[in-house]
Amino acid sequence: LCSDPPEDAVITICGHVFCYQCVVDYVTGDDNMCPVRRCREQLSDDVIFSEATLRSCLSDDAERNLLSDNDSFKNQSILSTEYSSSKIKAALEILLSHRESNNPYIELDGLEDDKDNSLSPEVRIHKTENSSSQGPIKTIIFSQWTRMLDLFEYSLNQYCIQYRRLDGSMSLAARDRAVREFNTDPEVTVMLMSLKAGNLGLNMVAACHVILLDLWWNPTTEDQAIDRAHRIGQTRPVTVSRITIKDTVEDRILALQEEKRKMVASAFGEDRVGVSATRLTADDLRYLFLGSRAV
Repeated sequence: LCSDPPEDAVITICGHVFCYQCVVDYVTGDDNMCPVRRCREQLSDDVIFSEATLRSCLSDDAERNLLSDNDSFKNQSILSTEYSSSKIKAALEILLSHRESNNPYIELDGLEDDKDNSLSPEVRIHKTENSSSQGPIKTIIFSQWTRMLDLFEYSLNQYCIQYRRLDGSMSLAARDRAVREFNTDPEVTVMLMSLKAGNLGLNMVAACHVILLDLWWNPTTEDQAIDRAHRIGQTRPVTVSRITIKDTVEDRILALQEEKRKMVASAFGEDRVGVSATRLTADDLRYLFLGSRAV
């Protein structure tokens, strides 16, 4: 359905793998026949399965318990180990400054005491500055990697920052509950989201700050995610912070994003060029990994 690697992959009853969001949007349309060539299977929500569902169906009780124990052990080993990330520290400094703005009487310990030393010089925050004085400052934090969100959860718990999370492994009911509580509960000031799971169909105008922990080569994917906060109903300016590491592939991703934006702007309405702007070409890959383009 899309040309990207499957995000939050699901499998249909006919054995084909798709992105969760793509296939859900597809089956709600008029044509719900499997889009794979020569496959005539009719698709619906009842015949689309996640990895977790397949595991529970195909495993006996002992194997399920073993998998559960292994996953639990992995999570505990990750979160119990002292983990230092300059990106997480940079994002935490932003969140703690918001908490201080929301409650000027609060005392910040730990990270604030070491603020001058916590950020490595190679970390940069690309920010669109705006100020806000209406209500609590709420923030949406995006990452492509759920493990990164796991690590960030640990840091949020350490600093007693209330948050909610939304990723592709959650049920629709759990997603709706997380969004509702983030939008309505003034104590919940952070929403952790996977980039693809949160880039379509959500209204998050309670947030006025968006933080991107990592970059995606296609700028429209990021723009759709940012638009969860920057849409009709938003009454405050929205600040966007992109946290990048200097002298890494992220520099070239930013440059590639700018090229894609210019291509779309100069060829708006021309199908062939418009499609190429949303695809990662061989020349783009060469630029990302080698820093040069074909002559």
